[in-house]
Amino acid sequence: MRRFIFWVHFVAGMIAGLFILSMSVTGVLLTYERQMVSAAENAAVDRSAAAAPLSISELIVAAEAQGAVAGNRVTLPRDREHVVEVSKGRRDSFLLDPFSGEVLEGAGEKTHAFFSRVTAIHRWLAFTGQRNETAAALNAAANVVFGLLLLTGAVLWWPKIWKWGFIKTQLFFRRGLSTPKARHYNWHHVLAVWTFIPLIVIVFSGMVFSYGWANALVFAAFGEKPAARGGPPPAPTVEASVEIVMPGDLASYDVLVDQAVAAAPSWKRVSFALPEPATNQIEMMVDWGNGVQPEKQETVTLARDGSGRIGGEETVVAQSPASKARRFLRFAHTGEVYGWIGQTIAGLTSLASVILVYTGLSLAIRRLLRMRAQARARRTKPA
Repeated sequence: MRRFIFWVHFVAGMIAGLFILSMSVTGVLLTYERQMVSAAENAAVDRSAAAAPLSISELIVAAEAQGAVAGNRVTLPRDREHVVEVSKGRRDSFLLDPFSGEVLEGAGEKTHAFFSRVTAIHRWLAFTGQRNETAAALNAAANVVFGLLLLTGAVLWWPKIWKWGFIKTQLFFRRGLSTPKARHYNWHHVLAVWTFIPLIVIVFSGMVFSYGWANALVFAAFGEKPAARGGPPPAPTVEASVEIVMPGDLASYDVLVDQAVAAAPSWKRVSFALPEPATNQIEMMVDWGNGVQPEKQETVTLARDGSGRIGGEETVVAQSPASKARRFLRFAHTGEVYGWIGQTIAGLTSLASVILVYTGLSLAIRRLLRMRAQARARRTKPA
């Protein structure tokens, strides 16, 4: 049985090795995408143009002058010298200069383009920038094969006899190995065992993105069904008030933001949808994480007249258990769910995968050459 598992591992690795290598290399490049894109956008701000950044209310006026309307989402960073994002939709947004209120055309454009191309290769093997369904299917299948390699590799790694003298050779890098084969064998086993758990998370979460059946399994585990793609958004859990509010009764956005962050001294950003003129309340999401950690976010409802929070407690956005699990998997894949530490672990795991592919293919090619030499020797051996 062990021999059969070995050959499954061997053949699967030879077939999918280059695809896995592509996903691993691009995974390394994408490790700190969020931070690098943000740095590139903020680098476009001309800090010498004005003495001080605009107030939040002035920035909202500037956003409306650039076409922002009720329902568009504004994201304000804590650092007032950083760009302000105004989102009209999933793929329609612009950035405002915090000093002038002008749109920053092309801010971080080259960095965005680079990571978009790397992401296309990582997800769909789209080297031309255009998604090819055949290449995307092959890439997704290679990810499934990677999962098979991890499972069969774990079986092959599992010692027949648990003795520390042998186990430590499988857990730690060894010095003094005289041949490339011995070094690659050692590296392959050591890296595989130390990266096994994060690789399982990365591979499984990747399957959820690639296959509808895998996504459905996540929802089925919680007794739910996934929402139809492109369908209407879920109805809000609380109906918005439509009480008429006179302009003179409205507090400034600066006051409202100060009220929203009062209970979160380590906040990093605040975002909110521009309200309809007639509503007497506004919801603001306060984030003190990296923007994708739900446990570091809260949504508060404020009275627009400046009288404070409505209800006095934070309002957590309703989300089903399956939706939470799906969101967790989305950012567990990149490690972002655990902040920069998680990103670093994901990046190092991707780097280890590059070495796993290299050492695995190296060992496999050596075995094939040895088998070929043995077969040739048998054919030429005199009767």
